[in-house]
Parts: sequence; structure tokens; C-alpha cells
Amino acid sequence: MTDILFVQNYYEQTLGIMQISACLKKNGFETDIAIGTRQDIIKKTLAEKPKVIGFYCTTGFHHRNISIAAEIKKILGDKILTLFGGPHPTFVPDMIKAEGVDIICRGEGESAVLELLQALKNTNDYTGIKNLTVKKEGKIYENEVRPFCDINTLPHPDREIYRDVKYIYKNKRQEVMFGRGCPFDCTFCSTHVYREIYKGKGNYVRFRAIPDIIAEFKDIKNKYRSSCFFFNDDTFIFKKDYCAELLNTYKKEIGLPFACHLRADLVTDDLMKLLKETGCYFAYFGIESGNEELRNLVLKKNISDKHILDCASLLHKYKIPFATFNMVGLPGEALREVWDTVNINVKVKPVWAWFSVYQTLPRTELAQYALDKGCISSVDVSGSDATFHESSIIIRNNSEGKRIMRLKNIANFIIKFPFLKMPAEKIFLNMPFDMVYDLIDKALYFISYYSKLTYKLGFFRSLYSAFFIVCRLKEFK
Repeated sequence: MTDILFVQNYYEQTLGIMQISACLKKNGFETDIAIGTRQDIIKKTLAEKPKVIGFYCTTGFHHRNISIAAEIKKILGDKILTLFGGPHPTFVPDMIKAEGVDIICRGEGESAVLELLQALKNTNDYTGIKNLTVKKEGKIYENEVRPFCDINTLPHPDREIYRDVKYIYKNKRQEVMFGRGCPFDCTFCSTHVYREIYKGKGNYVRFRAIPDIIAEFKDIKNKYRSSCFFFNDDTFIFKKDYCAELLNTYKKEIGLPFACHLRADLVTDDLMKLLKETGCYFAYFGIESGNEELRNLVLKKNISDKHILDCASLLHKYKIPFATFNMVGLPGEALREVWDTVNINVKVKPVWAWFSVYQTLPRTELAQYALDKGCISSVDVSGSDATFHESSIIIRNNSEGKRIMRLKNIANFIIKFPFLKMPAEKIFLNMPFDMVYDLIDKALYFISYYSKLTYKLGFFRSLYSAFFIVCRLKEFK
């Protein structure tokens, strides 16, 4: 019998769910996962009748998840508990008041969810468990968070939970994380809120012991026959000695190609050389905005144009393909500043420049800035904005919003063919061919970038993978 059925909104590995599942299985509980349409999730829930259904909930998708939970509660009533964890309930605990929501978990969930299932198994009261806010019989019980966990005591993430989701389970690129927490304070991120919630509860930035990481790599390599790895850490290069020891040990004992995140101001020639020698086949780093003033005074990224250009130069020098992360629709951003972002990408020449539409995420410093500037009237995000690709409240309120979105959708075409900048500026941005531009963006994404995410994936496997994802985008509308 399934004790907890997790629900997630993406066809990719979700390490938070995997980690909690591993802790539960270690203690004798049964877990499973549901991904897909509303009907798929409800059908699986009714078939398995778990004690708890746990939604991994990000802002934007919370509307969909709450709606599904409410429908399940109408059918099963008190026979099931709905549990919400992840970023949105952590930063918006008032969601406990929504119909269909029984419990929310704020912050790290391994110990809290384990205690919940143990309490249910032993018919004990679960209203006082730390990290949980519980709604029971019309009363809400708010509990404080417990100290940060020791990540070196956790079992390796449970990859078997995806055994019935073949697209994820058989993926040749497996993700691994080396730590938790970020030492930086970008205003568009929730890091400062997380620190506030956990004030006095231990060190936010934590790194795993290298022998344990290598043991996880070996287990994945042997069991899942992966062809490459993705180091899913934003700042694993922050501690240079740790990074060097990890990479050298990885080269000696694992030896598979890997992709990783970088931060432009932390990159050196020695580090880039080491990355190349140890098997880095792809890298990512954030530009966010090509306007230096916006990037550093508003976003507080604290990375100069020179850092960005030097980082790209080193990646080209060592022949490591890379992608950049960028945003449009920032508070107070005009079309000319979006052009700054396009222009700096023209200079750095990435394989792909990822352009997201900024969303006003609750309690972040940048969302408050947007409120203060009058760009929005409240901090919220509608369900239609959940993908971070289509639109935003700020874009809709911006007189240049349609032209900004058009530039976003043809940006990579301009980056690859800079001679198109003039006709784009004078002609294309003024032509209402929005669906055409969106199709161009998606086609170029799959042709020039998607096939490079997994090491030597091959054209036909890339095509199958892309087709699979496209066919399932409608599931999350």
C-alpha cells in the first residue's frame, strides 16, 4: 500500500521529492509519484488510495495543484491528507487556508514528512510537528521550523520512484547535487527569505562530504548506465579547494562527461582548465540583464560586464559550449534594456541564450521593488504565467510589452545572425506575427540547444525527447 503519493509538474528529476522519498523508504514507508494531466493524477490517487498525497508546489503552478487537491478531497474526504511542500508554501504559508489544503511543509521536508507518516501509522497527533502548518477540524496549527538538517546523514536520492515514468527513469543524463544554500543575495531569488525563516537554525550554505558524493556517482553509473551527469548546483565552484578536490576525484573515479553551472565572477583560467580536463562538456551561467546598472543595482547580481565577457572568453578558449540565463520583463525595464541583454549575448556567443519572463515571486526583494515602482498592484502570479515563458503581470502592464516579447522570441535568431538586428528593430518588432516568432524560438531551441543537453545523445533520441515534451505541454495548462 502506498503511504504517500507525490505529485510534480515537470517531466524531470525533482531532487527534493527524491530525497524525501529516500528517507521515507529507509524507514519502511512506500512511496510513488504521479505526473501528468489532472485526470491522470486523480485516477492514480483513487487507484492507490495513499494516506497522504504530497504536492511539490512552485508559485504559478499552485493554482492547479490546489484545484486538484480540492477535487480529491471532495471524493475521498478524511480518508486522505493533502500535503503541500516546496517554494510556494514555504514563502506563502497562507495557502493553508485554501480549500483542499490540509498541511503545508515549510523549508526542508525530510524529517517533517517522516514524522507525519510515523504519526499517522501510530494514530498519534500530528498537529505539533515542526516545519508543518496543519489545518484540522477548522483550526490551524502553526509550528516553527526545526534546525537545518545535516545533509551528510541523508540517504542518496531515490531514483527508483520514477521507475514507471520511463522518460525520466531511462534518461542518460542524471542530476546530482553537492550541497544546499547559496551565499549570494540576488533580489529576484528567495535566498534572503529562506535565511530569515531559518534564522538561528544553523548554517544555510552546506556542502556534502566528497566521498559520499563519489559513492552516489558510482551507484548511479553502475545501476542506471548514465552517459553523463549534470551538477545541479548554482555555486559549487564557490569553495575553490573543495571544487578542485571534487573534480580531481571525479575524474579519477568516475570519468564520465558532465555539465555544470558557473558564476561569471568566480571563474578563473585555472578553474576552466580543470573543468575541461575533468570532462565538462557543457556549462551555464547567468547574465540576467545585459544592462549593468539594472543587473547590479536592481538585481544585486554584483557581476560586471567584464566578468561576463571574460567568463565567455575562457569557455571559448577551452572549447566548452555554454548557455546563458537571461530575463525580460524586469521592473522598470524598457525595450532598450532588453536590447542590452541581446547585445551582450551577441558578444559572448553562447550556444543558446535562455530568456525567461520575470515573475513577481512572493516575498522576494525584487517583487517589493516592483510594488514600490508601481509596476504591479499586488505580488501574485496567474496560472497562465506558470511556465515563465509566455507573459507576466509586468509585461501586460508595460506599453512596450508586446515588442519586448517579440524580441525575446527572436533573440536567439539575432544572436546567431547579428546582421538581423537592424531589420528586427525597424520591422519585425512592429509586426504582429507573435505565433510565428514563438514557433521560431521553439524550433531554434530544439535544433541548436536541446540536443546538446545530454552528451552525444544523437539526433533521433533528441527528436524523440523533444517530441515527448511538446506533446505533454498541454497537460499543465
